Amino acid sequence: MKITVAGAGHGGLVAAALLAKAGHEVTVYEKKQKNELGHDWEDRFTFSLLEEITGKKIPDTAWRYRGDCSFVSPSRTSNVVINYNDSNRQKIMWRRYLITALLDFAEESGVKFEFETEITAPAVNDGKVTGIITSAGEIQSDLVIDSAGVFSPLRKNLPESFGIEKMPERGDLFYAKRAYFNKTDEPGPDIPFEVCLCHNREQGLSWCCVNEDSVDILIGRIDPFPEGKFEACAADFRLLYPCTGDKILHGGQSGVIPVRRPLAIMVAPGYAAVGDSAFMTTPMNGMGIDLSLNAGRLLALTIIKNGSADIETLWKYNRQFHIEYGGITAKNEGLKNSLLEMPGEGVDFLFDNGVIQSSDLAGAGTKTSIGSLLGKFVRGMRNPAYFFAIINGLIKGAKLKKTLENAPAEYNTDEILKWQKSIENTLVKVNRKD
Repeated sequence: MKITVAGAGHGGLVAAALLAKAGHEVTVYEKKQKNELGHDWEDRFTFSLLEEITGKKIPDTAWRYRGDCSFVSPSRTSNVVINYNDSNRQKIMWRRYLITALLDFAEESGVKFEFETEITAPAVNDGKVTGIITSAGEIQSDLVIDSAGVFSPLRKNLPESFGIEKMPERGDLFYAKRAYFNKTDEPGPDIPFEVCLCHNREQGLSWCCVNEDSVDILIGRIDPFPEGKFEACAADFRLLYPCTGDKILHGGQSGVIPVRRPLAIMVAPGYAAVGDSAFMTTPMNGMGIDLSLNAGRLLALTIIKNGSADIETLWKYNRQFHIEYGGITAKNEGLKNSLLEMPGEGVDFLFDNGVIQSSDLAGAGTKTSIGSLLGKFVRGMRNPAYFFAIINGLIKGAKLKKTLENAPAEYNTDEILKWQKSIENTLVKVNRKD
């Protein structure tokens, strides 16, 4: 089978490598040069998953531990500290190492690469994706795997009849800029990693992480921010933490990250999406590496097991992803969007009155439950509107999780579109604007 992978994303590279190992003809088309891939910053994911997929041990020199974390309220009157121990302390790795490991694995598995090739649209004939249209011309294939990112030109140009959501809505994306500054001789904070929710009372967050050799600052908002915003926020942190220098050592790039549930429908005849192309992230923090790696593996193994890439096989991948991963991320979105809908004083209330605690924020909010919040009922009822807004978000999130996990067992377009509609009716929307 001839398979085209659009974009050298993490999930696409995993799928490409495993399918090539199984004897398929796989080519990855990527608009960037090989040495341009991977952000110049660190991220957290499950290292053992990468080792399991590639069969190679990650050297100790490729990662480091991140320190304890403090979530700070908008007014800075309260904070919630998460102390890690040896068993759960977070490991982070440079993105360049990760993408290099995946590229090497794909090449060793027999995958071909065409860099500096821009993809503009899918080729569609008789209701099926039959290839991609690129700057080098039209490329025909039996299956197209979309790994071209959050603004994928493939997904955006699919026929309406496929039912695949084309563009995210407001609140579904996180516009971020991140840089590592030099560290001065001034003393650092007691808690090295500070995350500011609703920073400067704007919809989003900022963080400052003081490392041994640098200070990592990220500014993220749900709307594109104007020129100078990052520099102004970095200056705020520099006042709080004088150990922050003004020279950028790494990063300095901007990025757009999905912070929402994955696509309900991520497959069509001849087409399957993975990673950011399918919005596969944890909504509260935008982390999607684990989800992308797992999606690429699940897609490849489903095709290999069934000996086919027909729509019935692709739907099995779609359905199984939601059962294993999609449901829990959808639940997380309910909490995230209910916080985004809340003004800064509402978030202050949750912190100041102990409604939100470390057990709720550990795991990017995945451990927050209706039961855990109802246990704080007396404190929460000091302001019922804010308290029940969070409860409502969790209720809708739980319902959304159950709906996603109960996707139709077979590929039936009428049933699938009906199921997708029930998902849309359960969402917590972000309507408030600063």
